[in-house]
Amino acid sequence: MSDKQTRCPHCQTVYKVSVTQLTVAQGMVCCAKCSTQFNALTYLVKQPESEELVKKSTSSSPNDLKTFQKDIFEEKDIIAIFDRKIENSNMDLRTYLNNLNKFNIDPIAAFPALNLSSRSKDRQFDKTSKPRHPAYYVAWFFANVALLFIFVFQLLWFNPSLLAKSPTLNAFFINSCAMFNCVTIDQRYKKMTISHLNTVAIDDHSTEFNGILINNYEKSLNLPLLKLSLIDKGVIKASYIKSSTDYLVPSLNGITRIPTNSPFEFKFAINVSKTSFDNYKIEVIRP
Repeated sequence: MSDKQTRCPHCQTVYKVSVTQLTVAQGMVCCAKCSTQFNALTYLVKQPESEELVKKSTSSSPNDLKTFQKDIFEEKDIIAIFDRKIENSNMDLRTYLNNLNKFNIDPIAAFPALNLSSRSKDRQFDKTSKPRHPAYYVAWFFANVALLFIFVFQLLWFNPSLLAKSPTLNAFFINSCAMFNCVTIDQRYKKMTISHLNTVAIDDHSTEFNGILINNYEKSLNLPLLKLSLIDKGVIKASYIKSSTDYLVPSLNGITRIPTNSPFEFKFAINVSKTSFDNYKIEVIRP
C-alpha cells in the first residue's frame, strides 16, 4: 500500500501519511494536535491485524464458510436487527444510525489531518508576530506625509488656475517653492520687461501703444498677456487685457512662444482718446 500510518510520540495520535508527503517533507511531519515535530518514518505503525485477517481468510476451510453462511440465513427477519438494543442501553440500531452525525461529525474511519514540517515558515511567523518598534511607524508616517506633499505640489504646479482661486493654496505653493528654491510661473513672467514704450494718437477717439517685449528668463516661454491700465489724476480709469494675437506685429503672426533674450515688437490700439488720461502702465501677466 502507498499509504502508511504513523504515531505521534507525544500524544499517541495516529495519522495516515502517503509516500508523497514523506518525500516532500523528507520524513519530518508536525502533529496537528500537539504541534510536535517528529520523523514519521521512525514512528511508523505496524499493521499485523490486517495480515492475520488475510491469512485467516485464505486458510479458511470450506466447512467454516458453510457454517458462516448458515448462521446468516438462520435469521428469519433481517429487519428485526434494527430493533435490537445494546446491552445496558435503551438505544436500538435504527436510532443510532439515524442520529450518527449528531454523535460524531467526523467521517467514519477518518484519520486526523497531518501537517508537514515547515521550520522556515515557523521562523518567519515568529518574526512577523513580534511587535514593531515605534520608529517603524514614525518612519512610515513621515514617508506618507512626504508623498502627500509631493502629490499636492505637483497638482498645484500643473494647475496654476487653482492658485488664482485660493489664496491659501497660493501661499502654500510659494512657501514650498522657497524651501526647494524652485521658480514659479509668476516669477518666470516677472523676468519679462517692456522697453521703448510709446503712445501715438491715431485720431480724436483712438490711441496706439507700441514697444518691445524682451524675455530675460533662461528658457523660452509662451507669449504673455499684456494688461493696460489708463490712469487719470492718480486713479485707474480703465483696464484692458490684450492677448498675443492682438498685440503682435504682422511679421510675427503665428508665433506662440518668445525665446530668451529675443526682442519682440508689439503694437495695439484702443478706442480711447489720448487726452482722456494723463498716465498709463502696461504689465506682463502669465497666459
